[in-house]
Amino acid sequence: MKKILLFVFLSFSTGFLQKAQAQVSNDRKFEMDLGLGFPDLLHVGMKYKFTKLSTIGMSYGTVLIANNSRRTSAVTLEHAYHFGKYNENSRLPVFYFTQKATYLNDIKKDVTSNIFYFTPSVGKSFYGGGPFGVNIDAGINFRVYQTQITDLAADELVFEQFPAVFPAIRFQFFFNM
Repeated sequence: MKKILLFVFLSFSTGFLQKAQAQVSNDRKFEMDLGLGFPDLLHVGMKYKFTKLSTIGMSYGTVLIANNSRRTSAVTLEHAYHFGKYNENSRLPVFYFTQKATYLNDIKKDVTSNIFYFTPSVGKSFYGGGPFGVNIDAGINFRVYQTQITDLAADELVFEQFPAVFPAIRFQFFFNM
């Protein structure tokens, strides 16, 4: 499953890069992200500016742990609406409201959990020199759906309940292309 998601993400990214190279424009329409948050996890992603104030994006995240008995990954789709002041290094206002939908897959030795989260949040972009910067946003995660598959007998089953509602925070380093 991880390989399929990685293939889809790379195909998606490659298509955007080819389109970005074909455009000869001063307006930077793409943003590459590397970030950390929950449920995004440690993630890499790309956003595309499709209107004067909106972006859409996708990211793939995972948890880097030395323990081979557990693997966690996340795929996030998001839309952001930008508002407020502009910065000289960007064509978008620095403040944004984002809506994210995240599929989280948590595989342990005996239990596999599949969870969907919806996360509205508000954030701000901080620009350094040139096309580099940092996004910081905070919001609320809402668990929309959760299912678990297990090999344990009914009397041994301990149903892990991921939180239904909890705070969200995300940090991203980005590069505008």
